[in-house]
Amino acid sequence: MTFQAIRALHNCIGSAIDDLEQIFNQAGTTSQDFPAMDDPMSPAQASPSSEALAEELANGPAALVPIRHIVAACAQLSATVNRPFDSIMDAIKGGQLSACVRFMEAANIVEILRGAGPDGMHVDDICQAIVDLRPKSSVNLPDTKNLTPERLDTGKTLEELRSDPAHKFTRTNGLAASVSHISDELSKSGMHLTEWLLPDTRYINPISYYAASHENAEQEIHHFAPFNLAYRTELGYFEWLELPGHAHKLKRVEHSMTGTGAWEVKDDLLRAFPWDQLVPGSLLVDVGGGIGSASILVAQAHPHIRVLVEDRPSVVESAHSAWGSGHQSLFRTGRVSWRTRDFFAPWFPFADEKIPDVFLLRLVLHDWPDDDARKILRELRPAAGPNTRLIIGDMLLMHACHNDNEQALTKRDSPLLANLGAANLQPYLLDLMMTAMLAGKERTKDEMAALLLSAGWKMSEVKRSAASLWAYTIAVPA
Repeated sequence: MTFQAIRALHNCIGSAIDDLEQIFNQAGTTSQDFPAMDDPMSPAQASPSSEALAEELANGPAALVPIRHIVAACAQLSATVNRPFDSIMDAIKGGQLSACVRFMEAANIVEILRGAGPDGMHVDDICQAIVDLRPKSSVNLPDTKNLTPERLDTGKTLEELRSDPAHKFTRTNGLAASVSHISDELSKSGMHLTEWLLPDTRYINPISYYAASHENAEQEIHHFAPFNLAYRTELGYFEWLELPGHAHKLKRVEHSMTGTGAWEVKDDLLRAFPWDQLVPGSLLVDVGGGIGSASILVAQAHPHIRVLVEDRPSVVESAHSAWGSGHQSLFRTGRVSWRTRDFFAPWFPFADEKIPDVFLLRLVLHDWPDDDARKILRELRPAAGPNTRLIIGDMLLMHACHNDNEQALTKRDSPLLANLGAANLQPYLLDLMMTAMLAGKERTKDEMAALLLSAGWKMSEVKRSAASLWAYTIAVPA
């Protein structure tokens, strides 16, 4: 690579910083400073108004483009100049960092440090506050990657967490639950990707293992995932969560869905569709919506819309309690309600024969391979009227190179990759995670359009914030 190409990446960083600074200056913040990594993020610690505004600007749609450009250019520059050996070692040892972050969350270290105040706490004192403490190196490692552990703060005291651990994630932003969930089942399942993709028949054959109690194993093998190898179970992940003794894991998954809101720019769902144009009494059906983390936002912003969330019995039973005291007025008035439905089974109409105005499937289709995703969409098609709209919230992956069939996130003459590379790494890691847990996948725009058409729907438009791969795909009956 020429030094001119390296300097082009350097120039991208400087130009993006200029753009970012201009956004802050135009907003008229008092300090005009970007949020510092050590700024408190605990819900229990109110920030001064200037810091709150800076945080809001940093997470807003305008700042997303320069921020992603900075991250992409820095990562690309680092990968270019770093020794290949060091890059490989950093990648292969990433699991150790994940293990440390999981331990930090599980041991409530963030809450312990918050209680100690801004001066921090000696590691020996931290050790005394943790039950069954692991090696001290587990506590120290996360700092080497400049992580911001305070963002995992649940806002609860250590005493509250120890006396009532079952409600640790209640009334939180869901990030701590996401970290706990991802670093547990998802990481363990991911370690079995190779054995799933390239089974060594000297030790294990996934098909014969699965066939032990399944007569049609060859036909059903697409349901078998690395998760099944990791946990030695024939059950799918969602069925496994409902086993006795796994209630805490199920609740954790429910709360982690709230944390997935960070994958979007704030209010992306509200901007993705003209909700205000729906007539009073319109019905939004949130298919596989869990505790309603996404659709409740619509109900709050648009009181004229009624929301019905559909999910498995175990999820529906715990939905109200999962919110604690939050949103009770929505539940009492019936503006948000739940019903049990197997979305692979034929649609059964409502008692009043109401036709849904909008179907929302947020983070549902990526859980399933194409054949199963097609079944889900086909069961919704007979329930749709001519004006019914389908909204799919999932990542839409892009190629790293420029493609004439899709609009890239960078210009062709930019030194940055077309998909912004490392700045958009999460969607590609999520793709692997879905494969590991459920044999599912994230899809490209072309793949999503083909899937919809095969199930009786037609893609009409895609809404996403600039520089982001998170998308709301709108479809109409074909």
